[in-house]
Amino acid sequence: MEGQRFRSNEELPAPPVGLDPDEEGKELGSGSYAGRYLILDRIGKGGMGVVYKAYDPQLDRRIALKILTLKSDGEEEIDRARDRLMREAQSLAQLSHPNVVAAHDVGTIGEQVF
Repeated sequence: MEGQRFRSNEELPAPPVGLDPDEEGKELGSGSYAGRYLILDRIGKGGMGVVYKAYDPQLDRRIALKILTLKSDGEEEIDRARDRLMREAQSLAQLSHPNVVAAHDVGTIGEQVF
């Protein structure tokens, strides 16, 4: 899919509503969907989650998609991690600087925050 330019939603397979419950917590492969976003490749992995190169068919653009990885048995700790990522996205949405990535969307797919 590298180098391929999508022209319309009709060229893409219909995305599933969310992640398969068996796939939550696992890394996504090229060609799979996270909500409406088509996964193209994995960019990197850090302490909070995995970042993917993805494609947004609604806005016809490539994006970086960060999906929070939850590795805890405590529900309270998981809720704090979700809240932290949501606050991070809200803060980024308020900034406009060439050295700061812009946040365009935040939400959940099943139990995972993106």
